Amino acid sequence: MKRYKRCPEVELLDISGEHLLVATGKAREHCHYATQINRTAADYWKLINQPYSINELAEKIAEYNKTETKKVILNVLIFVNKMKKCGYLIEVEE
Repeated sequence: MKRYKRCPEVELLDISGEHLLVATGKAREHCHYATQINRTAADYWKLINQPYSINELAEKIAEYNKTETKKVILNVLIFVNKMKKCGYLIEVEE
């Protein structure tokens, strides 16, 4: 099953109410240096504290938002694909 985890050297910064993912150290070799994200994406990022599958992450986010998984799954897919493309999320097989 595919799971996704945060790249360990990517930091979430809050600067004057703006959320930025910033690659530090060796992450700069394969990640975008910095990307601005919205508050929802910042909340998603904070919840990824271990490797999760898409469904597991959607369940966790739905629980956090007190809603149904089916209502967040599309947003989770978009988030994971964007973060993977930027190099901020790493795919792991478990």
